Amino acid sequence: MTKISDRILEEILQRCDIAEIISSYIPLKQAGRNFKALCPFHHEKTPSFVVSTDKQIFHCFGCGVGGDVFSFVMKQERLDFPEAVRFLAEKAGVVLEELTDKTGAPAPSVTGLLYRINELAAGYFQERLLSDRRAEQARAYLQKRGVSQETIEFFRIGYAVDLWDGVLRFLREKKIKDDLLLQSGLCVKNEQGRIYDRFRNRVIFPIVNVQGKIVGFGGRIIEPVDALNENGSGDFSPKYINSPETPVYSKSKNLYGLHLSRRHIEEKGFCVVVEGYLDFILPFQHGIKNLVASLGTAFTIDHIRILRRYTHDITIVFDPDPAGQEAALRSLDLLIEEGMNVKIATLESGFDPDTYVRRYGEEGLDKAINAAQSVFDYKLQLLNLRLREDIPEEKARIAAEMLKTIVRIKNAVLRATYLRKLSGRLGVSEEALRTELKKINTPSHSSSQAAITGALRPHKVRSAAERMLLALIWEDTSLLKELKSQMHLAEFSDPIIRRIAQHLYETEDEAITPAVILQRLNDQEVNCFMSNLLLAETGTGNRKKSFNDCVRKIKKDGIQSRLAALQQEINILHNHDSKRLEELLHDYHYLKKEQRLYERGDKKE
Repeated sequence: MTKISDRILEEILQRCDIAEIISSYIPLKQAGRNFKALCPFHHEKTPSFVVSTDKQIFHCFGCGVGGDVFSFVMKQERLDFPEAVRFLAEKAGVVLEELTDKTGAPAPSVTGLLYRINELAAGYFQERLLSDRRAEQARAYLQKRGVSQETIEFFRIGYAVDLWDGVLRFLREKKIKDDLLLQSGLCVKNEQGRIYDRFRNRVIFPIVNVQGKIVGFGGRIIEPVDALNENGSGDFSPKYINSPETPVYSKSKNLYGLHLSRRHIEEKGFCVVVEGYLDFILPFQHGIKNLVASLGTAFTIDHIRILRRYTHDITIVFDPDPAGQEAALRSLDLLIEEGMNVKIATLESGFDPDTYVRRYGEEGLDKAINAAQSVFDYKLQLLNLRLREDIPEEKARIAAEMLKTIVRIKNAVLRATYLRKLSGRLGVSEEALRTELKKINTPSHSSSQAAITGALRPHKVRSAAERMLLALIWEDTSLLKELKSQMHLAEFSDPIIRRIAQHLYETEDEAITPAVILQRLNDQEVNCFMSNLLLAETGTGNRKKSFNDCVRKIKKDGIQSRLAALQQEINILHNHDSKRLEELLHDYHYLKKEQRLYERGDKKE
């Protein structure tokens, strides 16, 4: 079991400023003593993500997620706790002698093991491509596509042999357990319980995250497979298959090649987005390096927010066929809504970035990229291919489709410019277009946001006084000693607050920080509750008076609850067990006296 001491955690927390860490992922803006931003964990238009440097915590008042710097890194980088500690320790220059298992060796984590498995598999696949006689067809395919030997080695391109258990046997020989092989996505189990390779007779492209770790694989088939597939359905294998979602890989949060191109994107000032592995690899080989590939999926909010760390300017180069056009259109509105400046480069029919750069070279593809159209011109051009402006009903449909994009533009000047341009192109008054624009409700991605909000809905505390009392303790930890002397743990009715109070009661350090408590409890619900509590405005004036009022209220509420319980038991035992009834009546009258004392105290106030 992994052991991480409080001393190590405190040292990392002292050296890692939470605002500095978070600002490396998203732009933060000063808001009084805190910082604000659009939440990186759900879609929103108005910033509700707050970072406090004083308390070294963050909280989103939109989706409810919160915690300290460890919590943020775990969620953002998809790491478990020990990995997040290692990640931040490396940034802070803290040596982790204590992050070991009971044998004294570094403690492995599931994600760490999956990274190791992927690394081993990548080595196995590349070795097969470079030296296995069964990979002759794969080598010929890559040569035909113009992929150089140097590029093959640089991108660690490999080959999955046409076997059911090639990588399975290799990894088992490395003492990798079957459950990890299945978690990695490299292997699959059928209904009969048989485990077999996911990738067979395919060119393999390792997918690498921005930290340079292999998180998954993409496999391209070399030729159609006529044989029955594993489930016997007789379906043809798809052209591409990718690793499934795993603890280290999510297709909606990874962009192919970003670990290699991010420096070039910053230097060039914009990013070129293509669709497939070879659409990235061949331009990169020819010298165009400020690009990423979307791994065959539509652009997501996570993709956009990852790219926004490096640039706000995007040029999309998708295939000019109908499928490519649809993919571009799906991405446009979301990119605009997220404040990105978007252009679309169109290639000649029958070409994609891979074949285009091989035909026309770096200069030719650069020219096509530099001639990219604005969102307005591109979308209007596509609509004009399907609809006619001289037919009133179809003109209205063109206007409606264009307005769906224009309404997402946040910049008022740009929005007005495009409205004027659309008015001129369609011969419709700006006033009529503005009337129609007001009728459009911008999609809010409500279903996904509702799921996030529901999962992280702020914990409802049973007692407002208990919540206030805890907030007061963190504002002035000198009150902790008084709290211990006046209240027992059992007097806290809310389970989360009782858990936090227990750790406060057990510490001898009155200067204990919220971050240390969060690490001791290591619970997402506690993280969200604590960050919400600490960043919410309490509006307290006289802390000592507020403290005493809270204690009295909690005790009164506790007495009331115990009286109600006693009254119920007395009613049940009436005319039965006289001895027990006498004890209950004694306790009841004692509590009533105590209740009157608190009521008199209230009147004096």
